[in-house]
Amino acid sequence: MISVIIVPETKDFEFNVSHENIIWINKNLGCPKLENRNTNYCIPFWIKEGYANRIFHIIDFQFDSNDRYIKLGNSFLLPKKWTNIGQNRRFEYHNLKEFELTEIIPGILMPINQ
Repeated sequence: MISVIIVPETKDFEFNVSHENIIWINKNLGCPKLENRNTNYCIPFWIKEGYANRIFHIIDFQFDSNDRYIKLGNSFLLPKKWTNIGQNRRFEYHNLKEFELTEIIPGILMPINQ
């Protein structure tokens, strides 16, 4: 099973996603377990808009005492707006199929219904 990490937006990471394709993880959120959960994709959830509409392939990450970031690669529009975040103070994990997507090869997605 491929999982997706949902990261609620903060002012800092909103700028970095838009301009550098990096999501900085606030130390207060804890340390994501991307490898343990087979997490290959990330969805930034924009709290102020109340939905997510894009998913990103994770191409690199670093979680140590100094840096905590996820570097994003290819992005894809979700088949429909996603509003199913459980809470907005921590990241959470979901199955890729929940977003009606399937992975063709790492970093390439397509809608399940095609």
